[in-house]
Amino acid sequence: MQAINDITEAVSLLKKTLPEMQRRNIATTPENYAIWYEFVAGANAALVDEIKLLDANKTPFTSVVHSELYQKHIASEHQSVVNQLSDNVKEVINSFLMQSKHEGEGLGQYSRTLKDLSLEAETTQSIGELKGMVSQLIEHTKQREVATNVMQESLSSMSKEMQQLKDEVARLSGEKSVDPLTRVPTRSIFDDDLDSHVTMALSEQEPLSLILLEVDKFAEVRKKFGNVIGDKVLKFIATLFKKHLKGSDLIARYDEHCFAMLLPETGAKGAAAAAENLCAKIAKQTLSDSAEKLQLGTMTVSGGVTSLKESDTPQTLTQRAEACLSAARGTGGNRVRVA
Repeated sequence: MQAINDITEAVSLLKKTLPEMQRRNIATTPENYAIWYEFVAGANAALVDEIKLLDANKTPFTSVVHSELYQKHIASEHQSVVNQLSDNVKEVINSFLMQSKHEGEGLGQYSRTLKDLSLEAETTQSIGELKGMVSQLIEHTKQREVATNVMQESLSSMSKEMQQLKDEVARLSGEKSVDPLTRVPTRSIFDDDLDSHVTMALSEQEPLSLILLEVDKFAEVRKKFGNVIGDKVLKFIATLFKKHLKGSDLIARYDEHCFAMLLPETGAKGAAAAAENLCAKIAKQTLSDSAEKLQLGTMTVSGGVTSLKESDTPQTLTQRAEACLSAARGTGGNRVRVA
């Protein structure tokens, strides 16, 4: 595996990996992500050739196929992917520190210039000299303004790069970030992602929406069919939800039978439509367990949807979504409520 030294190239690869997987309806497990990251990077020729052959033969990318690809092409090098991504994170941090240092030096020079001009102004009695000092002050101020704008743009870019890398390292860094039953990120990972996405969305003045989807009357399902069947139901629902993620959308197991979806760059209207669509798809499914020869019937979910406000914190955003979810449950379930 070749190291990726250019941070811009690394971020570009991260942005291309998820669409490749979503186009084929592939679950975003750490192992699968490592395979498709390598495929997009193109450095592992053997892996690229084998995936292209599978595509040409229209072979489904099942869990068995992915397991074989992983063991054959990735297993021995998986840790190096994580290490490289960690190095990329360090590179972004070091770049930020250098920018901050240069900005500090520039501010220090600007301060000294102002002080010198102030001392000159106290002793001069010439209008011409005063005009010259004003011209110098204007010129230095313009230079600082340009430097500040460059710094702000650089920080904004670094913030996005850090978020991309953070998400990727979390997915690849091990099983602690993934719920072992549903194979989606855990609540703790979601909380971290929510904090960073809220900060970014407020900074960039971009929309951000949160959906909470909870399986209706799930305690009754467990009581009637048992925990094994209950677990299978959760796995099925989580898989269905994952298949309908788009772009940079995120999903996590929020509670025992509740899932959270974070939709960057999506307003309330789009999030409400997504939640309604998922509720409808679940309600249309007639579930059964062939191994146990059981007919489970249909399941429904309730949803709470809210979008980020300027005054929001991660806590107020989730509280509002939880209140909407509670209101949806209170009407009998199979409903979506939008704040």
